[in-house]
Order: sequence, then C-alpha cells, then structure tokens
Amino acid sequence: MAKKSVQAATPAPKETQPASATDKKGKATPKRPNQSKARPPVNPPLTAKEKREALKKAGPLTKEQKKQAKDDIRAERGRIAEGQWKGDPLFDKYHLPRDRGAEKLLVRDIVDSRWSVGQYYMFGAFGILILSTSGSVQLQSYLFIALIALTAVIVIESVLLARRVKRIVFARFPKTAQRKGGLYWYAIQRSIMPRSMRSPRPRMSYKAKEDDLGKVVK
Repeated sequence: MAKKSVQAATPAPKETQPASATDKKGKATPKRPNQSKARPPVNPPLTAKEKREALKKAGPLTKEQKKQAKDDIRAERGRIAEGQWKGDPLFDKYHLPRDRGAEKLLVRDIVDSRWSVGQYYMFGAFGILILSTSGSVQLQSYLFIALIALTAVIVIESVLLARRVKRIVFARFPKTAQRKGGLYWYAIQRSIMPRSMRSPRPRMSYKAKEDDLGKVVK
C-alpha cells in the first residue's frame, strides 16, 4: 500500500500589536487634575465698612444722587434679607454673631418646623398675670396651677427639642466646633418666642421634611 504523505500544517503568522502606552511605561498614564477653580460670587453685597469708604470717595452728593443712594440702600437691604432667608452662605456674615453658622441655621429650621406650646408661653404668662390681679383667691389658686402646668409642658417640650437637635445637628455636622449646651439653649430660647417675633424670621413651615432643614431655599 502506498503511504500517503501527510503535510504538516504550518501555523499562520500572528499579527503583532503595537505596544500601548501602558506597555512602554509599565503603568497607566495618570490623568491630569481638574484645573477648574471656584469662581468668586457675582456682585457680592458690600459690608458697612465698604459702604462708608465708597461714600467718602464719592464726595458730596446732589439731591438726585441722595435719593438714588437711598433707593440703592433699600434695594440692597432687601437683597440681603432675601439671601439670609434663603440660607445662602454668602449672606451669613450679615447675621448677628449668635445667629451665624450652618449649625445655627439648622437649629432654627428644627425649631420653626414644629408646633409647640412654648411659642404661646409669653401670651399665657401675660394673661395669667392680668387675671391674677383680681381679688378672687380661688381664681388666683387656679391660675397658679395653670402656670405650673404650662411651665411643666414647656420643660418637657424643651427636653424633647434638645434631643432632636442633638440627633439631627450632630449627625449632619459630626466635627462641629459648636457646644451642645449652646445649641440646646439657642433652640429653647427660640422655641418660647412667638413665631411672628422670631429673628431671623422662620423659613420652614410645620409640614417641612427633615431632609429640607438647613438647606438653601431656591
């Protein structure tokens, strides 16, 4: 029998792939850092010192210029008040020192977002004081009991409010430099003030959600 010659199949040549940048350097080329920088705010409000310096440089003003200056000041105050109400950090420096800071803003929102008996304490105490001037001894005893009950309710509300402030504020700002006692007292003082007399004015309604507290209002 004739033997069939078997030809060995020659393997096809492999295509050479170009070396990548990783093969040359041994590691991936690092990305360049983001070169974008935070831009300063557009048209920031002037401080009181800057306003005085600007007036000195301007010199004496005419009647029209004085009227225009008053209108500008009124508009600037309105813009600052609106920025403070929205919680914009740019306008935080215009608050009183006791009201400055993101923690204080959050505490104010916590107080303003809940209904409390304490906000009527001033009216209740004043009414009890007026009624106690009557000559009825029995009425005075009832008013005394009512005053004690009102005070007890406010104490309980203050304890619950302090616990809520601790839970929300220190969870959102774990490294805050604010003292717990200072924040608690700040919240209690605001809670016993009538809502219409609170300063800075309230931003939150009673239906506000916890996630919305302390945020910038758009």
